[in-house]
Amino acid sequence: MDKPKVAVLARDAAGLFAVSSISYGAWMVYPPAGFIVCGVLILAGVIAIARGGD
Repeated sequence: MDKPKVAVLARDAAGLFAVSSISYGAWMVYPPAGFIVCGVLILAGVIAIARGGD
């Protein structure tokens, strides 16, 4: 694997870990909130990608 692919993979893994951590933290406060937060974060990511954010 070349360096750009590793950087993209590391960035995506960090993003996935961040979304998981935030959702788990919300779930610890109120279980349905974890699912809501996860859905909102994924939706925000999809919108950012659709708008051209890399």
